[in-house]
Order: sequence, then structure tokens, then C-alpha cells
Amino acid sequence: ALPFSGHWGDTPGAMQPQHEGRWREHSLDGALLRFDRQSGINQLIRSEKTRHLVQTAPRFLHVALTNECNKSCSFCYRPLDAASLWSFDELLAFARWAADWGVLEMTFGGGEPLVFPRFAELLAAIWNETPICPSFTTNGVLLDRRLLRSIRGVYGQLQLSVYEDEEPEEKIALLSTERARFGLNVLVTPRRLRTLEVDLLRWLRLGAHDVLLLSYKGDDASMHLSARQDAMLAASVERLRERFGAHLTFKVDVCWRSRLERLPQLLDNDDCDAADAFLSISSDKCVAPCSFHEERVPFESYDEIPEIYRRLRRERPRAAVRGCGRV
Repeated sequence: ALPFSGHWGDTPGAMQPQHEGRWREHSLDGALLRFDRQSGINQLIRSEKTRHLVQTAPRFLHVALTNECNKSCSFCYRPLDAASLWSFDELLAFARWAADWGVLEMTFGGGEPLVFPRFAELLAAIWNETPICPSFTTNGVLLDRRLLRSIRGVYGQLQLSVYEDEEPEEKIALLSTERARFGLNVLVTPRRLRTLEVDLLRWLRLGAHDVLLLSYKGDDASMHLSARQDAMLAASVERLRERFGAHLTFKVDVCWRSRLERLPQLLDNDDCDAADAFLSISSDKCVAPCSFHEERVPFESYDEIPEIYRRLRRERPRAAVRGCGRV
């Protein structure tokens, strides 16, 4: 689940908006977050004027549009029994409701979101008819020039998933040529770790400048990194950061927080922020703390979701799956 977080800045002083009409405000506990979906800039404000604020909604929702997928990865974590219940009209209504609740962004996954009917139209409708910033994660199979041109300017960022047995050069070149806003979600397994630095250098030359390193969540021991391999990964990222600096942005997913503390995190907090900064909504209309968590709470009305969110935020539940980073 990814927020479109292009840039962060701390502003300790006044709260006067710099660009009227561009910024949306989101209350945190004792702070104010301002977000501009056009640029991806996030501005965090802490001052005497924000001390009274209380967070009442997640910053973004990760929504599984469908349970269908055009791939069959052995390590996929999506619940195979989760029916696909969303329609185009319901999702647009849900985006309007979420904006009123205070949500800034909706990130779409699944399954594969590009198999959802009228997906390009859905992005455009949400962008044009609500203040929500829609983004999505895709395996890239259905990405082509026509699709990218049809969605230009109506999404925050797309994340291209890169797994250990895949080489994404063709898709990266396409995304760069079409000036798409994109990043890479790279699943780091022992196999990928052996070539990670060389791979990243190759992808950088093709135009990839934003990389999120994902950890495997599941029971296959061969896909988990050992403590020694964690250290090797951290050292690789540090070398790449020193060499390329601002030309290549690295983040590690929130599930790696307790293991790779020296690396830049996706979210700037001591916790993984599941059911806090973000909330997961499944394809069969259930609420979960995150995409990997086994707890799923069904809802019939959108108005039930805030109370579910408040409970999960208090409880801070840890996922039973191996690889959960919450401590």
C-alpha cells in the first residue's frame, strides 16, 4: 500500500496555505499534514496552533478493486476466497465518501487493478470529480502506450511490481518514454539480493528513479532474508545512495521497519502505521489493518468504517504472517 509521497517538508511556523486551491489538509495527533496531489508534496506542520488536532481518518486507503489477476504467483498473499464485489459506480461513491471523511489518497491493488472494467475511466472520474488522489500498483502485464496516455494527469503514481523471476526493462523504458509518474516495488528475496545493485543500476539508466524495497510475507523460508542478508541489503542501499544521491530515491516497506532501521522508511514513524496512517479495504468489502493481516471486518455501509478504524487504531494488531514488522 503506497501513498504518493513525492516530497516531505517540516514547517514549524504559520499555517497559511502557500497555494490556495491546491492543498488539502489532514489532521494528525498534534500536527497538520498538507498535501498537493499535483506535485505529490507533503508538508508536515507542528506548532502551538496544531497541538489540539486529533486524527480521525487514515491518510490513505488501500483498496483491492478485484480479486482477479492475470498472473498466478506462488507467493501471492491475496485472500483467494475474497469475492470481487466492487462496481465502477460504487467505487466512485466510495471515493466521494472517503474524501468527506478526510482521506487524502486511494491506492488501488488487488488482484490486478488493470483487469477491473473501465479502470482508466475510474481514475479519471475520481481525479476530476473528487479531491482524492488515486494511485495504483500493477504487475505491468497490461501496461501499454495507449493506456498510459489515457490516464496521463489523472493519477498520483503507479507502482510497477518487480518479482525475483522478472526483468522489467521493457516496461520501465515504456513508462519513461511516456513520462509516466512511476516507481518500482521490488520484492527482495535471497535470489534478487545477489544481483540487486546491478539490477538497480540498469533500471536507473532506463529512467527508474523511485524504488520501494519490499520484504516477503509468507511461510516459504527460502524467500526470507537472514540477519546476515539484511545487513548485506542495507550496505548495498547505502552504497547506491552515496553514489547516486538525489538521482535515485530508496524506501523500504513498513514491514521491514524493525530490521532495517538505518534505511529511509516509507512512512516517518516508529510504528508501521497499519490501521493508523493507512487502512486496507478488500475486494469483498471488508476492512483490514493492512493487506497482509488475517483479520477482516465486513461492512455494509461506509459509515461503519470510521468505528472499525478507531478500534483497530487503538488495538494496533500485529499480523500472524511471518514477516510482519510490527513489534
